[in-house]
Amino acid sequence: MKKFWTIIMTTILVLWSVMTVPAHAQAQIDASAAMMVDATTGQVIYEQNADQKLPIASVSKLLTAMVVEDEVKNKQITGDTKVKVNDDIAAVSNDPNYSAIGLQSGESYTVRELLNAALVKSADGATLALAMAAGDSVDEFTIKLQQKAQKIGLKNYSIVNPVGLTNSDLKNLKSNQYADNAENSMTARDVAIMARYFVNHYPQLLQVTAQKQATFYIAKNKSKVGKNLNEMLPGGKYTVPGVKIDGLKTGTSDAAGACFVSTGRYRGHRIITVILHANGQNKDNRFVQTQRLYQMLKQDYHLQTVKVAANLRQPKIADGAQRQASLGPKQVTVWGTSSPRHYTLAVKYRAKLVNKQDQLVAPLKRGQVVGSLELSGPGLKSVDRKALTYQLTSTQSILRGNFFQRLFH
Repeated sequence: MKKFWTIIMTTILVLWSVMTVPAHAQAQIDASAAMMVDATTGQVIYEQNADQKLPIASVSKLLTAMVVEDEVKNKQITGDTKVKVNDDIAAVSNDPNYSAIGLQSGESYTVRELLNAALVKSADGATLALAMAAGDSVDEFTIKLQQKAQKIGLKNYSIVNPVGLTNSDLKNLKSNQYADNAENSMTARDVAIMARYFVNHYPQLLQVTAQKQATFYIAKNKSKVGKNLNEMLPGGKYTVPGVKIDGLKTGTSDAAGACFVSTGRYRGHRIITVILHANGQNKDNRFVQTQRLYQMLKQDYHLQTVKVAANLRQPKIADGAQRQASLGPKQVTVWGTSSPRHYTLAVKYRAKLVNKQDQLVAPLKRGQVVGSLELSGPGLKSVDRKALTYQLTSTQSILRGNFFQRLFH
């Protein structure tokens, strides 16, 4: 009898635990790894096996695009810089086993054209041409990629080339530093950090990734229309009602399987999702699993309000026409099933706006970003394992005070 009641109680406890676990916690994404984050605050909304290092294939091209944009910013190249394709690049660009667009040896293409081909059609040859646009070899450009990865805070990654192919797939352009089967790999967390950096620091590239198709001029009087491989763009097969997707990148290889990183807007927030190695033979499962992440967001998570005004001290102003500044926001939002009850709020001012006494120095403009709010607590995790961050702004304009105001304040 005792054994009978033990079994009954155990069964009740198991059933109770299943019933009380939130739906989003029970849900599993059909992929080796997955992640969903808020791009602005960095909040982790969902994660699954986020710290296992996995091949990422052409998702690598996001990092390549950022380094190319850095070269443009540093005036090493421009969008109109022409890159002449050699036999080695053409060999990759015309191999039907890869993402081929058919660049012709001896022809020249602008950086802008090649960037479109790399991000819209995931063209491997075009990506190699981009890597050489500023005069680097593939190995030299790969060093730039590694430096960029470190700079933006990636922790567990391997960067072998700008494309995402295996080393030997680059044919004559392969590196002697790596094994033939070596390829780029990251954790889902690092992919999410990379994608977040991409959308926050290179928003102009979203105009490229949002294109449903692009026309590529291959040679004189010869062009090709390339369809975006992202099937979740507006009007696509896997769109999600209420979510406007405008990027980012697919990736496919034997080792990586079918991968997809998306970004879109939902309820005024930019969201990033990561799917690495969607299971099954159907490559579209990466989009189906991304749909599940967004559906989970819509059904199981809600924007919760956290009032911060009571904890936000109004700082003294140095050299101002008045002594104190009014700062905002008065409240912030987080994703969750309920409003956080226990949290810590920290205020950090921009170093160039404060004096040695950590006082903000006038003048200040209304709406000026003066620092950041950092929110931390149970359930409030950032993708980079830091606090959630929000912009701290001045809600009023404060003029520099006259001699007497500055003296007595």
